[in-house]
Amino acid sequence: MKKTAIYVRQSADRADSVSLETQEALCRRDIPQEEEVAVYRDRGYSGRNTERPALRQLMHDAACGKIARVLVYKLDRISRNLADFTGLLRIFRENGIAFSSHTERFETGTPMGEAMQNLLMVFAQLERETICGRVRDAAFARAKAGFDPGGPAPFGFRKVPALLTGKHTQMLAPGAEADAVCAAFSEYLSAEGSLRRICDAWNRSGIRTARGNAWSAGALRRVLRNPVYVKADSGVISYLSGKGAVLCTPEPLPEGHGITLYADRRICRSRFSDLHGVFAVSALHKGLVQPEIWLACQKKLDANRSRRTSGKGGKTWLSGSVFCARCGSAMTAVQGRNAVYLICGGKKRGICAGAGAVWRADTAEKMIGLVLAERLRTIAASGGSPRPESAPVQRIREELDKLSVRQERLIQQLMQCGEGEIPALSEAASRLAARCSVLRRSLHTADTVQPVSLPEWEMLRTDDRKTAAQLLLSGVYADGNTLHAFLR
Repeated sequence: MKKTAIYVRQSADRADSVSLETQEALCRRDIPQEEEVAVYRDRGYSGRNTERPALRQLMHDAACGKIARVLVYKLDRISRNLADFTGLLRIFRENGIAFSSHTERFETGTPMGEAMQNLLMVFAQLERETICGRVRDAAFARAKAGFDPGGPAPFGFRKVPALLTGKHTQMLAPGAEADAVCAAFSEYLSAEGSLRRICDAWNRSGIRTARGNAWSAGALRRVLRNPVYVKADSGVISYLSGKGAVLCTPEPLPEGHGITLYADRRICRSRFSDLHGVFAVSALHKGLVQPEIWLACQKKLDANRSRRTSGKGGKTWLSGSVFCARCGSAMTAVQGRNAVYLICGGKKRGICAGAGAVWRADTAEKMIGLVLAERLRTIAASGGSPRPESAPVQRIREELDKLSVRQERLIQQLMQCGEGEIPALSEAASRLAARCSVLRRSLHTADTVQPVSLPEWEMLRTDDRKTAAQLLLSGVYADGNTLHAFLR
């Protein structure tokens, strides 16, 4: 004999939520006493998906023909996702199972009842997404204010209790591996320093990542990139702003404090190389590494990042410098029947949106060669390379870094201020812009160059052209119709 199934769910035991026992009791009022009832309970599970043990058992029993009717206290108890709810209703319909709700009083046996249930599910899903948005916004606001965003402590740190504006939170403190982290930054800058060398040394000595794994170059690179370790100053803030980070740092900047990066992971494409949409927050803890050491490591990592795709192929001097504009993959040189072709690596792996870019190597070399030849002539005509900077020039650059940080903060204030604050902020922005203009003119006057002699592009050998391309190009992006060359 088929049973009537009562399904009850409670995601969290709160004072304003309806308990499982109350849901069951209310549903039993709608069932005649002679009917056999099976109760399926999910405690502590969200309605955003169907990954719930009791619901899985209910669907299994429904498929086996043991259920005649499913009754819930409220529609959002079985699902808060319209697509999932529609799928559950389809399975019930295929197995001849009626579905009803104690609160909404709709039956799936009539077209109007089914339409009304779908309409209510739209609002249930909207409510779920609104709640999730409020939770994210609250966590986001706390993180921007300097509160601990949660999650494990970065390698080399541990978490300790702290107070911020009278509220309890957690802050980072040096852990057992803090000395190893500091040594890694210095070792990486040495003449023989490399990610692989440091990883091998750590693995041999038994040092493991925060998750207990062996070290890899990628894991160590993320440590060296993370500004949580640096004793931040205006130069560090300027570097992060140049990478696209939104600054959430007070003025004046707390001396020696680290920087926490916080972002919505749904839109954050790359954790450290592209910081657009990422908030740089001044943290409560003191950094471990001097700013000049951290910035020097970033410069070396940036240079190595460009060289990692420099390519070792000998088929074209453009190898490693050309990328697909659709998916960002490097273009690889492939020998065809009559010519060498540059083909999108993403196309070969099946990840490129569209057909992927394909170019004849000789055509690309000719087009990019014209650009590089003109660039060499421009460099030769302008004089050459700058001499080492004097102390006055260094002071000008430091002041420009500080002013650029202040400009970034003013822009953010203008975007969030009321109408009454706009005139004062606009005037301050104008004064900053004028001062930056004066400093840049002074910097241009102070810079002197030494004359150099550069060879003509046509006289360069293939290896020299490859070297010149790596030095002069930040990248060439191909979309199948056009080559977009970006010079350094």
